[in-house]
Amino acid sequence: MKKGLPGRWPAVLLAAALFSCTKTTPLSGSASLTIVNAVAGSNPLTTNFSKEPAVDWYTKLSFGTFQEFSCPGGTTSLALYQAPDTLAKSAPLYSLDLELPVNTIHSLFLTGTTSHPDTLFTIDTPPFHAPADSSMGVRFVNLSPGSAPVSVDILGQANGSEVGSLSYKSLSAFRNYAATAAVSAYTFEFRDAASGTLLASYVLPPSPYRNYTIAFEGLPGPGAGATPQGSYLINNY
Repeated sequence: MKKGLPGRWPAVLLAAALFSCTKTTPLSGSASLTIVNAVAGSNPLTTNFSKEPAVDWYTKLSFGTFQEFSCPGGTTSLALYQAPDTLAKSAPLYSLDLELPVNTIHSLFLTGTTSHPDTLFTIDTPPFHAPADSSMGVRFVNLSPGSAPVSVDILGQANGSEVGSLSYKSLSAFRNYAATAAVSAYTFEFRDAASGTLLASYVLPPSPYRNYTIAFEGLPGPGAGATPQGSYLINNY
């Protein structure tokens, strides 16, 4: 039986291409899924879009990174393992069944900690930017487990000028910002909503006709260790 196995690999690979998520632009009959690793203290996470033990791993998501996938529309099974715990006997950090209707866009924010993993799963509707507008869309998400609500402002403006209060696992709507040559960059600041203390900031140069999510992540307080609070950019469509 083993001698006949190599001849079956083309069929196996074709099946994988047809029924698994791929890191490609969405095609007809598919859905888009962006996976974000904000699990405080996690090793890189490997993805397995199958209920079967994997022979290969699609990608490794380090803390503070994301990856876009194109998945067949319908129910998608996803397991995520902490590298190097990727053997068949290893227990996944996450085991999920995701509903991904055809022609939809989703984000899966992985958050919490390795001892208490958590998720935020959203369906996204990025705004369209007409060529004459020269604008971009930005939204904000709080992925810092245990954090108090945060506000978001632009440097030099009043606290909460963009978002007044964003609790853990809360996501703001997209807002449009001018993306013309007259704007060099936006400095978005995350602050404690109650005290106004600056917690993190992100400098975003304008990019016309694009949409972004700025994530606030990490653990609050001086005991955060290797995962202090910070922010990073996620590309949307």
